[in-house]
Amino acid sequence: MSSSQLHNPRAVWFMGAPVSKAIAISTAIVYVVVEMNKWHDALILDTTKIFDHAQFYRIFVYNLTFSSMGELIFGLMALCPLMRRFEREMGSKRFAAFIVYSSVISTILELLVFNIFFDVERYSGPYPQLGAVLALYNKFTPRLHPKFFGILGYDFSEKSLVYGLCAQVIFSGGLSTIIPTIIGFISGLLSVKLSETELPEFVYTIGQLMGKAFVDESPPIMMSRTVQRGAGRGNRPRQAPNGGGRVPAPAAPRPPPPPPEEAISQLTGMGFDRQAVIRALQQTDNNVEAAANRLLTG
Repeated sequence: MSSSQLHNPRAVWFMGAPVSKAIAISTAIVYVVVEMNKWHDALILDTTKIFDHAQFYRIFVYNLTFSSMGELIFGLMALCPLMRRFEREMGSKRFAAFIVYSSVISTILELLVFNIFFDVERYSGPYPQLGAVLALYNKFTPRLHPKFFGILGYDFSEKSLVYGLCAQVIFSGGLSTIIPTIIGFISGLLSVKLSETELPEFVYTIGQLMGKAFVDESPPIMMSRTVQRGAGRGNRPRQAPNGGGRVPAPAAPRPPPPPPEEAISQLTGMGFDRQAVIRALQQTDNNVEAAANRLLTG
């Protein structure tokens, strides 16, 4: 998929992110079903009922949806843009592997933590998944504007807006929602390298068969007026306005300015090789975010 399709303002919102779309839609649908049947108590991760009453199904359903309408709305507002962005950058296969690995690790850690250290009910909701994509956002998204706004003498970057929205969800249920998000954050960091190992092929085959409804067709991209005019003229040589000879060929575009050292430092601080960072910045006209995306996708 071309970058022009991804940035086309008329493109479908989940274009290039079928896994994210499937997660968002299924989370909303499951919430409606659970709310209509008053099944929220059955989705709580209660370690006593799991281990003492053999209600092992709770391990597989507690992340399916949120426990209230407010959490659902703000949770999807926080989750969807992050999932969509990183699925486009990582590719659907690797992103799906990342979600699976981080979910498995976080489930194991949650069972240990809530059974041994915290005697609280863990509300239902994909908080570990939110923590996992926040780990990606924290690790791989550079601060483009360190002084985007200030409050009481403290400067905040544009990333603070995303963290602020996520905080509305993370702190909504106290320890019951904070702990799963922290565990998900740790699991996300551990799963970055693991996600390079793809899931078995039959998993993707089943996912493709079940997820055809979640794949968006690419909309036609409008050509610019310049392209349309060029197509209408064909390959005819342009004539000078006074009827003279041909119009001289346009001058070659100027090379972009050398990458600023501040941009190089931001990206090398994320663990990338300096020479690779310089090449990526030169190829993206010194756009730090675009260069980071290019380095992430190889």
